[in-house]
Amino acid sequence: MSTPPDYTLAPLDGLRCLVTGGAGYLGQNLARALLARGCTVHVLDTVDGAQAAPELAGHERVQWFVGDIRKEADVRAACEGVDVVFHTAALIELARRAPESFKALVRGVNIEGTRVLVQTAAACGVTRLVHTSSTNVVFGQRCVGTDETLPYSTSPDLYSSTKAEAERVALAANSATFHTCAIRPGGIYGPGERKTMVGPIVTSIQQGMPVIGFGDGSTRLDYTYIDSLVDGQLRAAERLVPGSPVCGSAYFITDDQPINPAEFTLRLVRLMGLGTKARRIPRRVARGMALASEFAFERFGKPRPAITEVGVALCTQDNFFSIAKARRELDYAPLVTLEEGLRRTAEDAARFYHGLA
Repeated sequence: MSTPPDYTLAPLDGLRCLVTGGAGYLGQNLARALLARGCTVHVLDTVDGAQAAPELAGHERVQWFVGDIRKEADVRAACEGVDVVFHTAALIELARRAPESFKALVRGVNIEGTRVLVQTAAACGVTRLVHTSSTNVVFGQRCVGTDETLPYSTSPDLYSSTKAEAERVALAANSATFHTCAIRPGGIYGPGERKTMVGPIVTSIQQGMPVIGFGDGSTRLDYTYIDSLVDGQLRAAERLVPGSPVCGSAYFITDDQPINPAEFTLRLVRLMGLGTKARRIPRRVARGMALASEFAFERFGKPRPAITEVGVALCTQDNFFSIAKARRELDYAPLVTLEEGLRRTAEDAARFYHGLA
């Protein structure tokens, strides 16, 4: 446990909160957690809530705003009367090479969208903003249990570069009246995740694909179970008050149990009760495949790369961090172990798998 702070926490109970990207996996889970605390929740997303999250959108304390994070008018409407903002909206794209129009879209959403949000939120009288960042903001350095003192990544890939700049924008907006911080999760997983990790794994296995691992299987990566991530976000928001070290700071929020990505997938699959085979691709071969995919995407605009050079690098070099700062200043600790998180995820993933069949 951390030392009791010399400032007073600001509970979220009953406040009006905005969740950007509220139709996404993290956004929906954050919104539900806020509703459980008696909050009124504004959701800003590009999709209609009735289609993306009907149970959430139909809640009496949820106001759903369909809009573009890059447009000041849309953001202002969603920020009206809001006390706290949780910014989760982002485009996840690891490619370095892509058509210029696609690069502009990712930069626009991730960087300019964040800039529009912090400026508009502050102007609307919002007092607290928790920005969802990523461990990728320091990608490309020696990331072996290191902490938040690492400098920002200089990798040119779209995700690392835009998320690093977006975090800079969010933290630079911190002031005496508008308190901001950033949360850096690892790979986000948990029951119900369908888009970026668990869903694609289950779909590929259902189609008869083996579990693919890159490299020799010795490197480790950070993962973050959804409930732990939501808890970290809420803890950060409660501590965005005058005199708190959280104001203007960034925090790694993970399971604190780094694991090789292929081993993570294999454990999940085994817990689902499946006997899927595993195959390893040497790093050099995987990198060549990724480069070819990215060059094709850059030239022809399709298909989106199934694997990227940065994706291969993340799987073949250590990329895990210390959460000591979060333990100390947020009083954060993972709510469940990696083993328990995988067990819970596997139960849901098995149902999804058999549903696809």
